[in-house]
Amino acid sequence: MYKIIISAVLFFSFFAISANAQMRMTHQDRVKQYQERLKLNDAQTAKVDSILTTSENEMKNLNIEDRDQRRAEMMKIREKVNIEIEKILTAEQNEEFTKMNKERMNRPNRPQQNNENK
Repeated sequence: MYKIIISAVLFFSFFAISANAQMRMTHQDRVKQYQERLKLNDAQTAKVDSILTTSENEMKNLNIEDRDQRRAEMMKIREKVNIEIEKILTAEQNEEFTKMNKERMNRPNRPQQNNENK
């Protein structure tokens, strides 16, 4: 009986981990999504690629143990990315970019932000 329970736990853990991993987009998938959805030209695509590469490296290099502080720093990086991307977009592309960000913020299973201190 014990082996069955352990097997079931491992089985469901494996699928939970693999489902979470599948939800994350690769760098190239993210660039492609921006390119297609925002109808970026080649120069804009190259700039978005560079902006995302820089931000991904900044996030990887965060050496903050405190979860809330780390999240705050990641949010600052994300905001900086949004501002940099907005600068290279046309007005029409910016409208779609804003829509994309709202969709990202409203997607299911997104942790709720605690805005009590703001």
